[in-house]
Amino acid sequence: MKILYVTRHFNHSGYLILKRLLEEGFDISGILLHEDDDKLRNSFYRFFYKLQYYLQSKYYGFSRLKNFNSEESLAKKNKLNIIYSKSIKSDAFYEALKELNPEIIVLGGGWHELIPERVYSYPIYGCINTHPSLLPEFRGTSITRWQVLHGIEKSGSTIHYVDGKFDTGGMLAQKELQLGKLHTIGPQQLFYKLGEIGADIMVELLHKIKVERKILSSNVVEHNPKYYNYFKRWRWDEKKLFVDWSQTLKEIHFFVLSCTQEHYKYLGPIIYINGQTYFLRKTRVLEKTTASTFETDELYWVELANKNLALTKNSSEYLLEVCQIQKYEANKSLTHRALNPKRILKEQINKRFSNE
Repeated sequence: MKILYVTRHFNHSGYLILKRLLEEGFDISGILLHEDDDKLRNSFYRFFYKLQYYLQSKYYGFSRLKNFNSEESLAKKNKLNIIYSKSIKSDAFYEALKELNPEIIVLGGGWHELIPERVYSYPIYGCINTHPSLLPEFRGTSITRWQVLHGIEKSGSTIHYVDGKFDTGGMLAQKELQLGKLHTIGPQQLFYKLGEIGADIMVELLHKIKVERKILSSNVVEHNPKYYNYFKRWRWDEKKLFVDWSQTLKEIHFFVLSCTQEHYKYLGPIIYINGQTYFLRKTRVLEKTTASTFETDELYWVELANKNLALTKNSSEYLLEVCQIQKYEANKSLTHRALNPKRILKEQINKRFSNE
């Protein structure tokens, strides 16, 4: 069974699935990659960028989440036929598709355009895509970030047929991933976990198609209709990044977690302490073990057994541990390390935390 594999450069899922398909001995007759000038595609440049990234992580205090695994390098190592194209809608790509004549198209790491009908309907076994959510929940892009923001307790990976819209084709395979109600799994960590799951179910599905030699019937699944709408690309809009202290502590935690990125060069959840602006980089939610005694229901600080500080209020069953903050100055936001906030916040115990 001849496969045309489609992915974007440096995509967790795209790399993992390609690697698994090669290990399983599938006939990958071609791989489609975007034609661009990303410097990371150069292995020499990538080596020094990775070194710089490592040193930055030590200085700024962020977790190293960026993916450096290259589908292009893996394809070249395995002597795959690589097709480069700026647009899957172009006549040039369609001519290459006809020449390759694949029996199935597999989107393992997504593509930046809606796939045209003449492409997805060309192979005899169709065109399938892997998506990092339990479709029909969370269609669209930046999906793991939106899932974390909404504090979902369960996610998963879905393989579905490609049709004329984004993520609406018939579902072929799906596997769940339990997260828990107070998890600390960020968007990129979630994407990596779902990429591993997606690789497992993709291998199983392709083996089934290879044996049965036919287009498989799709299934209808039901999850939470609250999340059935289409989610647009995440925007790093400073006006929308101020922490809303009227939200529940769980909501604040998942807002902070959803803004986690592969380094601290991005804007983040903004808070004020004594007139100074900070990014709230890491939090943790803990269940409250003792009752509150304050007369009002305003936020107040408590000191934890580990000497860190946490926010809570009478009506909440949780504590929001503040684990890491970073000083923000609009013109030089990269000059400050992420800090454990104990020293800065110590004087704020029992004082209201506000955006004023």
